[in-house]
Amino acid sequence: MPRRRRAALLALCLVPLVGCAVGKRPYFSEEPYGPGSLTGDAAVDALLSTLDGATSGPLTAVYAGQVKFGQTDFQAIVELGGDRRLITLGSAVFRDTPAGQQTCSTDGSRPCEDGLLAQRASDTGLSMNFYAADMAVRIRRKAAAMVGPATAHTEVFADQQANCVDLPLSDGVNQFLAVYCVLGNGLVAMVDDSDVLLELTMYTPSVDEARFNLA
Repeated sequence: MPRRRRAALLALCLVPLVGCAVGKRPYFSEEPYGPGSLTGDAAVDALLSTLDGATSGPLTAVYAGQVKFGQTDFQAIVELGGDRRLITLGSAVFRDTPAGQQTCSTDGSRPCEDGLLAQRASDTGLSMNFYAADMAVRIRRKAAAMVGPATAHTEVFADQQANCVDLPLSDGVNQFLAVYCVLGNGLVAMVDDSDVLLELTMYTPSVDEARFNLA
């Protein structure tokens, strides 16, 4: 093959996003920690499978929480009623229903505002999806940094049995465990990692319907 033709072919192969090899182009997921993605650790993946299929209720779950940095305590409440939910994080109350979305405060010190305003709960380090979807992402990210295999075990919170995993992690100097527990219906029961401590303290398979009404 003439040198000029070989050079032209090489240039074509170097053009970004153009594949010269025969076959399908590789697919790169934009959500490496999304639902269904595997970590490669059987214990972690089993827990994540439960989280990914979390219940929509009806249920009311109360948690005691603490932000590790500063040791700031807070309460979290999850109230799920099918396509309606009410999530309390610290002083922020998020109401998400087909009739509308709004953010209020537990003590009425701030007026209710339209929309789900995540910044109102920023002091807790959690989002209103902490009880399932966001915790699944958190666990997948932590699992990517494990320095050994996870350990599975069971615990009981608020009279509910939960499946748990201990993830061995390292900060470069010390090794420590991050612990995550999930109920059989996919609801988070306990979190104890470097950022937050969260524990289920009350659980009931019912809701107060009036609490879903927009203020």
